[in-house]
Amino acid sequence: MITLIQYNDPGYTTRDGLSPAEASKLVKPDHINWFDVEITNKILVEDTAQFFGIHHLMAEDIQNLEQLPKFEVFDKYLFFTLKMLVFNPDANKITQEHLSIVMGEDLIITFQEGLPGDVFDELRNRIALAKGRIRKYGADYLFYNIIDSVVDNYMIIMERLRDKIEKLEAEIIKDPSFHVVEEIMEIKKEINTLRKYTLPLRDALNKMRVEGSHFIQKTSVNYFQDVADHIHYLISSFETSREMLKDIMDLHLSNLSNDMNKVMKTLTVVAAIFIPLTFIAGVYGMNFKYMPELDSPYGYPMLWTFMIVSSVVMVVYMKHKKWL
Repeated sequence: MITLIQYNDPGYTTRDGLSPAEASKLVKPDHINWFDVEITNKILVEDTAQFFGIHHLMAEDIQNLEQLPKFEVFDKYLFFTLKMLVFNPDANKITQEHLSIVMGEDLIITFQEGLPGDVFDELRNRIALAKGRIRKYGADYLFYNIIDSVVDNYMIIMERLRDKIEKLEAEIIKDPSFHVVEEIMEIKKEINTLRKYTLPLRDALNKMRVEGSHFIQKTSVNYFQDVADHIHYLISSFETSREMLKDIMDLHLSNLSNDMNKVMKTLTVVAAIFIPLTFIAGVYGMNFKYMPELDSPYGYPMLWTFMIVSSVVMVVYMKHKKWL
């Protein structure tokens, strides 16, 4: 299915459910033509490429859903592919969708993988209501806004992950016995996913700013620099978040070590108290015939008294040394 958003400064129209043949006939040179293609099968991509004159290598990259962020320049078109990431609160994880962008003169074609929803609702609303500069600028400005919408969502996901890390840190400080290993590994996995697609995106964007300069007007150069700044912030956030997770893991291991030390301390105190008692029991457990205390009527109570007194002395001494 192909959706067309067509606009210029004074006007705006939209059409849904177009075929590639119908869509190619609706291009107006005095308008910005944004064709959004929801990929349902291979034939749809091939037909769209045929009717719009898209190079077959570009069509292959569009269908390669495992492709990392990439930029290429062709004769009539500029090609950019990246991953559209969305945080799914129900599943509590990041979902990803492949996105390819083809830009020509007054023309933008986006190819989405076909999953429900995207990150362009606000952009579509701005176009419909003529908010800001969107309807006054060219296709390169729309191209910037599409990439910026994706990168802004990266930043939203990163902020969510930072919030999860801070809550995890507060929880382990509040309750040292709280087990955080699974949560740390899950957050680390999500950060690695975000990082996996951000680093190649930075390289693709830098390449585009050099090799695709004839497709981009001078008035739009600063906007792409803004996207590059956002990506730089994301990359620095990755390192900060990884350090925070490492600190939380170190704190968790320190708490485990402290718990083990407390257990060993308790066992040592108990063993120390029973050392003199074991010695006394061992002495009077020897099989000698002549032991004076065995014939004494006060031997048994005196032995118990000595054992109790020695235990109390041991406890008092340990408290004095602050071992208890």
